[in-house]
This record gives sequence, C-alpha cells and structure tokens, in this order.
Amino acid sequence: NLFSIDLFIANTATGEITERITSPAFNSHVDQYSSYESAVAWSPDSRRIAFVAFAKGRNRLLIAELDGKIREQIDIPGVHSFTNPTWSPDGKTIVVNGLVNGQSDLYAYNLDTKMVRQLTNDLFSDFQPQFSPDGQYIAFATDRLAQTAGGSLQGYSHNIALYNMQTGAITNLDFFPGANNLNPYFGTDATILYFLSDRDGLRNLYTYNL
Repeated sequence: NLFSIDLFIANTATGEITERITSPAFNSHVDQYSSYESAVAWSPDSRRIAFVAFAKGRNRLLIAELDGKIREQIDIPGVHSFTNPTWSPDGKTIVVNGLVNGQSDLYAYNLDTKMVRQLTNDLFSDFQPQFSPDGQYIAFATDRLAQTAGGSLQGYSHNIALYNMQTGAITNLDFFPGANNLNPYFGTDATILYFLSDRDGLRNLYTYNL
C-alpha cells in the first residue's frame, strides 16, 4: 500500500501471489526494510526467510516463518550495517556484505554458535554474495579488477568473483571487462552463474558456464 512495504510469496510458474507474509503484528517489529538493497534469502528447507531490516533503531537480520512469525532478530557482532543475506545449503551460516569503517566486506554469521567470521578484508568493495548449491563457493560482485587495472579499464566497473569457503582463495572472473557485472546467482548444479551486465549500455541477464 502507500504507507508500507510488504513481503509476498508468488508462484514462479504462474506469477500468482499466493500469500502475504507481513501483517500489522509483523510490521510492529520492523522500522524499515532495506527493500532496494537486500533480497530475501530462503532457508535450505524453504520454511524460513532471512532479510535485513531496521528494527528498534538498528540494522538487524530477521528470520521469519512463512506465516509471518518472526523467529529471530539478530545483531551481527561488530557489523552494524549489512545487506544481501545468503543462506548456506547446510542451514548453519548466513553470509552478508557488511560495511565497517567505510569498508565493504563479506561476513559469515554462524546461527548455532552466534559467532561472526570476516571472509574478505581489503580495500575492495565486495557485495551481493550468493552461495553455490554445494556450499563450497560464494559468488559475489566486486571492484577488484577495476581497482587493480591501473586505469586500463574505463570508468568504475565491477566483476564477479568466487570465494572458496575451504581455502579462502578468491578467483576473479574476467568476462566483460569495463562493464558492471552484478547480482551473481548460481544455477542448480553450481556450474552456471546467472548475472546482470551493462556490457552494451543496457543491463541484461546473462549466464556464464564455469
């Protein structure tokens, strides 16, 4: 409506909206959604969702049931501003991109231990993380290639990179240099990446075979 932003469930085959998650009771816990910066992350069992909202004056990670019941309100220790949650396939970890002291990095929050681990720590901007279906990698958008190109790339651009959850190694994917390549998302078998790129001046959807 005109006065609030709500969460809905839609049927992907038909486009029909099947359920409204939010309610007046739900919204009483939320001051504001990060609606244009943070997508909803589904739990592996599809029974819960995680999303970022301002609640009680703080940036918080909220986990809710599909009936609208808020299960948890999480403050990520040391990370006061964060967006774009992605849920690990084993259900134990949620990774976000956090802004700490003006630096955008990836942080992993363990739902069992309540501990946070910083995955990237550098001067590059790392954001929009997405787990691979096997949980071995995180694809994310970054300005690593643009910042290390020594001015050889025109303007400010972003590439897609992969973070290895076991080794911590980062692999830059160098397709469409100079374009803004954003919003990576794995296919079901972890060999295909979907992403958006403005390589020809218009932002369109592409796939990349790893």
